[in-house]
Amino acid sequence: MFSIKTSKGPVSFTRFVGPFINGKFQPSLAATPSRKPLLNPCTEELLENVEEAGPEDVDAAVKSAQAALKGPWKSFTGRKRRNVLLDIAQAVERNIWNLTVLEAACGKPLEEAKFDIEEVVECFRYFAGHADKLHGQNFATEDNHKSYTVRKPVGVCGLITSFNYPLVLAAWKIAPALACGNAIILKPAPQTPLSSLMLGELIAKYTDLPHGVFNVLPGGEAVGSAIVNHKDIHKCSFTGSGGVGRKVMAGAAQSNLKKVTLELGGKSPLIVFADADLDQAVEDVFGAIFSNMGQNCCAGSRLFLEKGIETDFLKKLKARVEEVKIGDTLDEAYNFGTMVDRVQFERVLNFIERAKKDGDSELLVGGKRHGDKGYFIEPTIFHNVKETAMIATEEVFGPVLSVMKPFSSLEEVLERANATPYGLASGVWTKDLTKAEHCVQELEAGVTWINCYNLCSSHLPFGGVKASGFGKDLGAEALDEYTTIKAVTIRV
Repeated sequence: MFSIKTSKGPVSFTRFVGPFINGKFQPSLAATPSRKPLLNPCTEELLENVEEAGPEDVDAAVKSAQAALKGPWKSFTGRKRRNVLLDIAQAVERNIWNLTVLEAACGKPLEEAKFDIEEVVECFRYFAGHADKLHGQNFATEDNHKSYTVRKPVGVCGLITSFNYPLVLAAWKIAPALACGNAIILKPAPQTPLSSLMLGELIAKYTDLPHGVFNVLPGGEAVGSAIVNHKDIHKCSFTGSGGVGRKVMAGAAQSNLKKVTLELGGKSPLIVFADADLDQAVEDVFGAIFSNMGQNCCAGSRLFLEKGIETDFLKKLKARVEEVKIGDTLDEAYNFGTMVDRVQFERVLNFIERAKKDGDSELLVGGKRHGDKGYFIEPTIFHNVKETAMIATEEVFGPVLSVMKPFSSLEEVLERANATPYGLASGVWTKDLTKAEHCVQELEAGVTWINCYNLCSSHLPFGGVKASGFGKDLGAEALDEYTTIKAVTIRV
């Protein structure tokens, strides 16, 4: 057992001895097993050591997944798959505090972590509703031929997630994959594997999911590469950086042309018009960039304000930033946490220092480390940012907002907002619905929020365009990512 201290008292957890394969935890099969020390990013103290998997564990997990697909899992009807997903949702809900603590221990405030786990529950329940309703199409009989389509599971799916929303991102992929009858190899981010490992424990203990259908392999690049390049894995869904996403595509092409879904982050624009409810827009913009300390794929990191409102808006936004309480994320008294690890901490500080020196912007608030212990960075706003500034063109993945120079016209701001290789999300604030609809049609993004931001519902598809990737998590559209369509014609 290991224990994590919170403001409500200590919480104890089972020690995860290694990868979760074929329904149980087991020591890694790697030739030279390694144990990764996980540090609490608030204190920089040891949280737990996790034995990482190796390529040999990928092979073992794939074999157990294949056996399950050919055996008991194959016989599960849609109704039985639905019940498994509902049981997973119930198990997560009953253990919501423990899972919340595991994620808060990685630098996320308790309130945000609890919200995330609640979303995990809803995601599994949503896709449970699809499991017994999968269907193809029937076509009218023509020339003595009857035609129809059948939706089939892809097979073994490799799911690779990012560190910023550990169990949420996993659920977005696991739930539709299971609903469609696939088997899973999940590789959580090396910084945040604990909640995914606990999910394996809960599934084994509280559901009838056959052993081998769900496997969890903590580890780094070696494990991810082995998954991407494995010839018996036929689907890979990846959330992470664009650079790694390109490696995923290359590996998929060179191995077996496996299906790929990529969600690769972005440089999402926020557009506030003068007719907007400015107080609401300030609150929404604050959440768009500073929720999860900016470690958000769809973080609204470029703010465009219509000329004439910038002074008042920035005054209010600065005041809102100054209200945050930065501190230990396992203490409910604080609502703003840390970067996930030292690497990310130093990377974001380098962006900030570069922005200070380049002269391409003016610092409004923040701009430095908070305290002398832990990976805390103050929420930071630069304004009058030039379009070519590094903080305006590259994904910072931290609490840094670039307020661009004010805009004068609708067409001008749309052109500037789209002047990025990314296209994941966008936000617009206006009371003019005609103007809002024009923005919806013209913004080059997979998601557009109007007078709100970062509301992700299980029934709505989520994914980007351009360099932000392709394919969808969530919504009925996600079912297409985990199935193949077989066309059938019968002479009658």
